[in-house]
Amino acid sequence: METGQPYLMPNKNKILQDNNVYLHFFKDGFYFCKSSEIVFIPTNNNSNDLNKALNLYLDSEVQESLNEISIILFQNPSTFVPLSLFDKSLSKRYLNLFNKAKDNEVLAYDILNEIKQVNVYSYPKYIYSVLKKSKIDFCLLHYNTILYRQVLNISSSIKFNYQLFIHFQLESIDIFLIRDSKVKFNNRFSVKNEDEFLYYLFFVVEQFNLTTDEYELIFLGRINSFENYYKAVNQYHNNIKFIDQEKNKLLDLQIHKAPYLALYSS
Repeated sequence: METGQPYLMPNKNKILQDNNVYLHFFKDGFYFCKSSEIVFIPTNNNSNDLNKALNLYLDSEVQESLNEISIILFQNPSTFVPLSLFDKSLSKRYLNLFNKAKDNEVLAYDILNEIKQVNVYSYPKYIYSVLKKSKIDFCLLHYNTILYRQVLNISSSIKFNYQLFIHFQLESIDIFLIRDSKVKFNNRFSVKNEDEFLYYLFFVVEQFNLTTDEYELIFLGRINSFENYYKAVNQYHNNIKFIDQEKNKLLDLQIHKAPYLALYSS
């Protein structure tokens, strides 16, 4: 099954606004996000539990204000394909080269017209079934689409030839290597401690033969839970910068599994 762009697909990343509801889906549940609160709702990966949980929280909102709900999918990694080469009938083949879709998952993609890229990914069928039956319009998006746009928006090649962007999630990291406002490398790695983080970080550095003075290391947010990771890399690299650290410094893994994106809707 393939969904493509079944819902409204905005081009710009947005910060949470008052009176709007945002749902961030992970493998074990979803975050119900508003500008005033972030609540995690666990589910047992089936449509009945999800439908019950959604109705419980949506019914507590003023229905008239729910013209649209933004949904960000975090369950699986994704892969990017140039728009000029993209064929939706080959979506599964594109994805299988990077992250094989399971039989109980739906194929989908986000089109990033402004940078001529397509982000291909998969997510559980039970989520698709519940959303399809809902009477509320949903804006569906993969989290990596937000990150891709974000890093290109804030990247600059004035001082360094390369910029290496790091995004932390619970037990994983997303790495983007940027040069001349273009993504040269992007991947997600499972990480459980500082040693694994350093291994994957410097694996990328070595693969592209980057010298210390050739690249800047940029962390998306400064999150309290990852201070040990920042200290670990600071022993080996000095050109380090934090983006939106004031906005994110109070967020913690106990609140959201991808703290930097907790405030982003689409």
